Amino acid sequence: MKAIIKITLLLLLPVLMNAQNGVRFTDKYGPFHDTYQQENDMSNRSYVKYPFVKEADIMWSKVTWEIIDLREKMNLPLYYPTDTLHNRKSFINAIIDGLEMGHFNAFSVPINNNEFEFDPNNIIMSIEDVRDINKREEIVPVTIRPGVTRDSLITIRWKPEEIKQILVKEIWYIDKIDSKLKSEIIGLCPIREYTYNGMLRRQRLFWIYYPDARPYLATVPYYNLEDNKPSNSFDDVFVNRYFRSYFVQESNVYNDRLITDYLTGREAQMESERIKREIFDKEQDLWEN
Repeated sequence: MKAIIKITLLLLLPVLMNAQNGVRFTDKYGPFHDTYQQENDMSNRSYVKYPFVKEADIMWSKVTWEIIDLREKMNLPLYYPTDTLHNRKSFINAIIDGLEMGHFNAFSVPINNNEFEFDPNNIIMSIEDVRDINKREEIVPVTIRPGVTRDSLITIRWKPEEIKQILVKEIWYIDKIDSKLKSEIIGLCPIREYTYNGMLRRQRLFWIYYPDARPYLATVPYYNLEDNKPSNSFDDVFVNRYFRSYFVQESNVYNDRLITDYLTGREAQMESERIKREIFDKEQDLWEN
């Protein structure tokens, strides 16, 4: 009899445990989804700090600028959803929320490509000013009733879904401690694509200093293409380079010029690949020398 009771209790134990918890994972899709606490909740997650490296220990370094095209398959989770959906956020909506809550600052884009991006004098003071970047007013006809229109003045602002690329400023380096190639992102700049007067235009909106944004981005879940359960944060994506990109600029004696300043078409693509190959071969070159 005792053996039967023990077996019954063992069989009922998982049911009793679930009953005690009182919350199933499907509850997040129900009417009380706002109170649902995910098992892998990232809201209190801390970011992993980079190891401290003194400038005297740097053997080699190079600053580069890369483009992440959000239309590429690997980068699509950074673009979608274009509106917040079930607490899921796109990269640009996460940035806007972080700016609105004051976790980090936005910096206006310098006029020249080789100017310092994070001058304190260039801090954009409010989220309203960020949303008003490059706003314009247009007079458009508005239908009052069938056959009757009236000209109306409207304000056009940039939209999150217009952010199709991200410009990444990054430093690559090898130090004396382990002589391995490492990289750290310095800044991110959303790039807007829009049509004006029948022409496709691109515009850099603002810069964020990535080290300041890391604590917040580490709390925002990133959803990949294959699983609805987030295992990484946006900070994980950028720190571990879970994205596809191509080089458009490097630090050099030619005023850090853009590749497109001196090459076009296929030659520009080959130059981008050359910069990438030169960086990733640097570690091997040091060991050989």
